[in-house]
Amino acid sequence: MHHGGTREVTKLPSDPSAVPAARRFVSQAVTHQGGHGPMLDKTQLLVTELTTNAVIHAHSPIRLSVMPEPDHVRVEVRDDHPCTLGAPKRPAPDAESGRGLWLVDALATTWGVNGNERGKTVWFEVDAAAH
Repeated sequence: MHHGGTREVTKLPSDPSAVPAARRFVSQAVTHQGGHGPMLDKTQLLVTELTTNAVIHAHSPIRLSVMPEPDHVRVEVRDDHPCTLGAPKRPAPDAESGRGLWLVDALATTWGVNGNERGKTVWFEVDAAAH
């Protein structure tokens, strides 16, 4: 990736159209900064999971931020639902849902949740050299 890029931000509605819009937004931001391959694939998958969680559980507008850095990309998904998140648990093999945070925990270089009085931001980072 190039030197530290500019934070790119968009707002998304709390409906299923937010999911492909988030994937496109992240793809454009990461590609614009020179990201590609496994890093781009992981970033797309993880933003899909977090945006889906926000649509299903938060029922509020979503703010998506992408911050490319020379050695990684940071993505933040913010919603206005104050609910805290539990620790990711491995889903049962036949479970039809419940893999979002487990995938984030397994594939992101690092991740976390920042809560505030109005909601929360779930963020993750993926290294440029991700395999």
